Amino acid sequence: MQSAPIQLTQVPPKPTCKPKFNIGSCADSWKNYNQAVQRSALSKLTTDQQQAQQAQIKKLNDQIQADAAAVLQAKSDYASALVQAKSDYASALVQAKSDYATAVVQAKTAAHAEGLQQGAGVGVGVTLLVFALRLGIKRLIRNFSGAQKPRARAASA
Repeated sequence: MQSAPIQLTQVPPKPTCKPKFNIGSCADSWKNYNQAVQRSALSKLTTDQQQAQQAQIKKLNDQIQADAAAVLQAKSDYASALVQAKSDYASALVQAKSDYATAVVQAKTAAHAEGLQQGAGVGVGVTLLVFALRLGIKRLIRNFSGAQKPRARAASA
């Protein structure tokens, strides 16, 4: 933001004559000289003011840029933290779902194993009962038939 260099007013050489009664060429030379000095001083003052304003503007621009960079960094940090939090939450959900699925499979496996054990126990029990009944009925039949057979033998003998 540098502006073009400002031209200072050219000051004519200082007159060497002494004006009398503020009239004549000597008075005009002094008048022109004094006006040129004033314009030069005003021009120099304006140049100094412009340079001071430019320095102040540059300082303000630098501060604005620093503030903007700080705001952008804060927003970037916030966005990164938000993305990380969402990622952590998603990971936790996936882990929880996996844990739940594992627990369900383990529960089903345990229930299946328990069912098999109970079924095997019932099967063995029923089998023993059937064998006991078969043996009991067989003995009853044998005892009952055994009691009648000697009678039949005695009748036939």
